[in-house]
Amino acid sequence: MAAPRSLAITSGKGGVGKSCVALNLAVSLARCQQRVLLIDADLGLGNQAILIGQSPDRTLEEVLSGLCPIEAAVLDGPEGVVVLPAASQLLPWRPAALTAAGLAPLRSYETHFDFVLVDTGAGLAPKVLDFAAAADQLLLLTTPEATAIADAYAIFKVLLQRRPDLAPGLLVNMADSAAEASELQERFGEMTRRFLGAEIDNWGYIPLDRYVREAAKRQIPFTLATPPPPAAKALARLAENLVEGRPALAPQGLFAPLWRQFLSSGSPEQAPT
Repeated sequence: MAAPRSLAITSGKGGVGKSCVALNLAVSLARCQQRVLLIDADLGLGNQAILIGQSPDRTLEEVLSGLCPIEAAVLDGPEGVVVLPAASQLLPWRPAALTAAGLAPLRSYETHFDFVLVDTGAGLAPKVLDFAAAADQLLLLTTPEATAIADAYAIFKVLLQRRPDLAPGLLVNMADSAAEASELQERFGEMTRRFLGAEIDNWGYIPLDRYVREAAKRQIPFTLATPPPPAAKALARLAENLVEGRPALAPQGLFAPLWRQFLSSGSPEQAPT
């Protein structure tokens, strides 16, 4: 079977709504008749399970450590989304399953999906970069705050050194208006062209929406609300664009490229033991 399209959702700064966007984008893709695997790759600080009101028995760390099969760790999420949670505490782990033999069941499992969404951690930690650089496409999330923009630029710069062919898109979250988002997109694109010699696509914006916080408190995706709030409509448009568009390179899934990233960056040796 063909490899799924993998999309990493990442940010330079925490607190920009990355996990919430990842979950709700996964739901929006599922509503476009896509089979979606959502992987919480914020190792030690996972909260996707919390956002859907579940308590996992097994986690991504245990899967990558070879302690359990991936089928034993996944959770049933909303709208048919399958969620692979991360631990909410730091656990000693080594990616023992990311070997030639260990890859086979992981690659077989992901072929059951059309999209693999990866909710990475924030910042420049090696594991964040490994997961982000392993994906076919990158969704770089920022808000209009100056610190969020600066940190988004910093992680984009580092990721380009890892993956010059990475297909990135910039999504502005919590924008007060379309004009504010458009100005930010234009300035960010100008910076990347001038100083990095790279292009980044404009993937739109999500308006500041009170209902987003209320939905998170209730542990339900805001995209399930009726009528849909403005933030849900924005993600529905993005999901439709992703389904209709195609990445420049043939999809490779996540786990095989992730293995290559671990090997090239030396992350297994840097992981806590």
